[in-house]
Amino acid sequence: MTVWLWLICGCTSTPRALLPELPLPPGRTELRVGGRYVFHSDVSLEAGHPVLREIAGLPERLQRELRLASENALVHVYLFADRGSYERYLYAHYGHLPPRRAFFMARPSTTSREEMLVFAFWGERILEDLRHELTHAELHSVCPNIPMWLDEGLAEFFEVSAEQDGLHYRHLAALRSELSSPWTPSLDRMEKLTLLRDMTPQDYREAWAWAHFLLRGPAPARETLLTYLRDLHQQARCVGEARQSALPALSTRLRQVVPDPEKALLAHLNEFYQRSQHLADVSARLETRCEPAIIPPDP
Repeated sequence: MTVWLWLICGCTSTPRALLPELPLPPGRTELRVGGRYVFHSDVSLEAGHPVLREIAGLPERLQRELRLASENALVHVYLFADRGSYERYLYAHYGHLPPRRAFFMARPSTTSREEMLVFAFWGERILEDLRHELTHAELHSVCPNIPMWLDEGLAEFFEVSAEQDGLHYRHLAALRSELSSPWTPSLDRMEKLTLLRDMTPQDYREAWAWAHFLLRGPAPARETLLTYLRDLHQQARCVGEARQSALPALSTRLRQVVPDPEKALLAHLNEFYQRSQHLADVSARLETRCEPAIIPPDP
């Protein structure tokens, strides 16, 4: 989940010594992971831990898939030892946030760059959570103007292991059951979503489905997405009136190469539904083989 903190509540900017009752961020261990991430952790981790080894490769994975511009801005990851300490800290410092397992925040700083922060806690889904939130960080560093639905859809795509190739089995199963109800996909509706609190679990699933279609569907759809991301990046680098000029929406671009994208999305998903049992078996094997990183660190 992405949070843009343009206004920070007073307690976060007050010197720590004046507010000793506030819980402190993790700081037991500090280490650099890859070229982009600085972990501040209350969990005892070493650079060779399987979770960190995989996370170190995330920027390369996204650049390879999305052809993102190269960035060197640091992302600070605050990793709490348990959910309780994580929730106490967020409530004390960012009490307005909804309950989530993890957050990415882009916060103004005294330098020209925004401060990029990720908050998470060590749990069974830590690797999934870190992939998701750090995908937000990678996207935001290049395309801070990315539409919310696409930001979330790509984060859902990349939160699963690379071996699953973006196929989110929980979302696929839920969408299959939803297709028996009156639900139908609508890219135009997704583009109208501007507030994170308005996104329902169904919206997250649909956002993932569109991201998977754009990256693993017809080649023209993929090229349309990559061109759109490149244009967002160029727009973000502009200033003044040039930055404010509206880009053609992704839905408008997509309909030029895929006349009925909603129908094409349903056909794309249906290919996987027909192999659902096979996919379920593969998913079980992958979860066993590809998530061994969730092993306890040293106490």
